[in-house]
Amino acid sequence: MSANLYLERYAWKDSILPEYIPKKDLKTIVVIPSFKEAQLLQALDSLNNCDKPKEAVLILVVINEPAETTTEITAVNLECLDSLKKYNSNYELVFSYQKLPKKKAGVGLARKIGMDEAVRIFEKIGEDGIIVCYDSDCLCAQNYLVEIENHFLNLKAKAGIVFYEHQLSGANKDLIIQYESYLRYYISALRYAKYPHAHQTLGSCIIVRSSTYQKQGGMNTRQAGEDFYFLNKVIPHGGFVEINTTTVYPSDRVSDRVPFGTGRAVEQLMHSQGSYEVYNPKSFEDLRKFFSGIEYDMESDPANVPDSILDFLDISMEDDVQEIRRQTTTQQAFEKRFFGWFNAFKILKYVHFARDNHYPNVTLTEALLWLDSKTENRIFSENPETQLANLRNMDRQGLDQIK
Repeated sequence: MSANLYLERYAWKDSILPEYIPKKDLKTIVVIPSFKEAQLLQALDSLNNCDKPKEAVLILVVINEPAETTTEITAVNLECLDSLKKYNSNYELVFSYQKLPKKKAGVGLARKIGMDEAVRIFEKIGEDGIIVCYDSDCLCAQNYLVEIENHFLNLKAKAGIVFYEHQLSGANKDLIIQYESYLRYYISALRYAKYPHAHQTLGSCIIVRSSTYQKQGGMNTRQAGEDFYFLNKVIPHGGFVEINTTTVYPSDRVSDRVPFGTGRAVEQLMHSQGSYEVYNPKSFEDLRKFFSGIEYDMESDPANVPDSILDFLDISMEDDVQEIRRQTTTQQAFEKRFFGWFNAFKILKYVHFARDNHYPNVTLTEALLWLDSKTENRIFSENPETQLANLRNMDRQGLDQIK
């Protein structure tokens, strides 16, 4: 899909910076949606302190709010706008104040507007540049911009994510430790199950090349979960990298602004009773058995498929798998099409189904004890912070740490 076709059919209808003229050597645009964000300048300061990459970087802030909103939200946004006008940035900084349609207002649309504008800017100079997603309450490591450039300009990556560690300095420290431990457990469990596209999907960690962004139809306008849905469209197409040599530090604060995500999860944990519960490891053991038994040149034997999978797929499983076999001629092609069918969306539906019908949730402690038995290095600890540090270290080492 050409840039012009994408901009004509799928992009946000209007340019938010129509008069902007980019530098000829611009290679990276950092897009920051900002809604009622008092910490925006701290996020910019963190970027400002980054080592400079070889090529030019542009920071694009999209201050946004619903068309109908409170005077309090507008006041905070106007204060942010005024601060941006006075901000002394080491990198070129542009910004726009957008009133969003009430029904679609949210981080998904704000992120899309900024990313679509990045496409327009790169199109002006004929550049297939790098679009970096960053949030207005994030911090980052000093080598953040340099490492992104290294991976995308030198290694020709199409898309990727930056390693993350939630900030643990606030009042919600104990809660965010549980939540991040769950996020890392879920992806590690998918890797144990041999799902080939298991990656974290935080919006503030996304990097994507402009052409790849366009080919996948751009960012969706979901009010939350836009990162999960976008990345799980992009990942299976290859050229996806995990940048574990630098770090983004998302906020640990409580938020009621989106239906789910870090802030909402922390808020719910604050009001929960008892231990934090997560998906049962037995669900992932059944997935592993199912995935391991499906091959291009072998007939499926429903007797070897776990009951939870058969119940979830019902009678369509055999027909679907056989249709995939008819459409492919090699094991590699079969696996690509198979995991396009049994993808991250279907897996999430399956673990919900298994939770409700076969395997009730277990405590986070039980889940991590199970994961500990499946890893090369011990991760479990009676100290939750030490345990999270172990999970982070395992993830930073890459994809081959699960048995």
